[in-house]
Amino acid sequence: MRQNLLSYIGDLIDQKLPFFLLRKANDSQVRILSQLDQKWHKTAHDNMTCGAFSKFQKYKDQVFIYGEVDSYFIYENNDLKKTDLLKAVSLVDIEEQNRYIKLVEKAVREMKESNLKKVVLSRKQKLPKRSTDLDILNQLLHHYPAANCYFFYHPEIGKWMGATPETLVQIKDGKLETMSLAGTAIFIENESHIWGEKELEEQKLVTDFIVQNLTQNGAENIQKSEVKTVQAGNLIHLRTDITAKINQSDKSRFIEALHPTPAVCGLPRDKAEGFIMANEGYDRSFYTGYLGILENDVANYFVNLRCMEVHEEHVDIYVGGGITELSDPKAEFEETMNKLMTMKKLL
Repeated sequence: MRQNLLSYIGDLIDQKLPFFLLRKANDSQVRILSQLDQKWHKTAHDNMTCGAFSKFQKYKDQVFIYGEVDSYFIYENNDLKKTDLLKAVSLVDIEEQNRYIKLVEKAVREMKESNLKKVVLSRKQKLPKRSTDLDILNQLLHHYPAANCYFFYHPEIGKWMGATPETLVQIKDGKLETMSLAGTAIFIENESHIWGEKELEEQKLVTDFIVQNLTQNGAENIQKSEVKTVQAGNLIHLRTDITAKINQSDKSRFIEALHPTPAVCGLPRDKAEGFIMANEGYDRSFYTGYLGILENDVANYFVNLRCMEVHEEHVDIYVGGGITELSDPKAEFEETMNKLMTMKKLL
């Protein structure tokens, strides 16, 4: 079935037909929505299943892949073996390291002098592409069965792939499900990680923001789980699951209220976004936007993390981290290097 899936995707690319591939975490089913033409749809279809791909700046160049063809494949990971972590040291660009550390230092100073509590700072790294698109997709699906894996393609936009651990929102029959995800550390087998004050504070900020925004927009019966440690590839994070009851017809308003979350932007959101636009120095594009499927009035969206933009000769890998007043700039750069390995190992 793997070869059938890869051949199917290869044919769509050869014909330059837009498609959106998604395999949800811990699922063997791969779903592919594709179009019969190359039109760029910027709004969802009234009654057709759509794949959504949205930028960090939510009102800019949103894409909907109309599911004119809806295909399913099975991709099993029975032969998956644990692989050693790749060494990040050989990837360090000293100039980029210094630039990012200075950016974090500036953010920490800003937080000490203003009401900015958290800002998520990102960067991208260009790496040579030595594998085909289909080889990278195969590696993505093979190595990350516990992540939400996707492949987006539109001839006017390009190709993006990723394996994200974070749900933005799932809305069905008036029930909203989301999560607060923050903090990052390397996964070490048979070891219980002790989280520091910086990570615990960051997690609390994200959770409080989500609960507050849901409340302000009229959500009822808001429930949140205990904070737990979850694994995503070679990394672990802190996560709180959150549910609420909403009016189904208001789902767009709740999506707008949650995106971008403090996990990809910061707090207060407007001030953090302003700092990002003024200081990050590049266009995030679809990184830290959201993606997913809209079907029968059901929205199922994920935050676009752990991703790469795929070009003919190279890939751009996007990474970032949450900065608070307690952040250590050098440690923050190391965190981005650890996240970089999630995509780098696929190449």
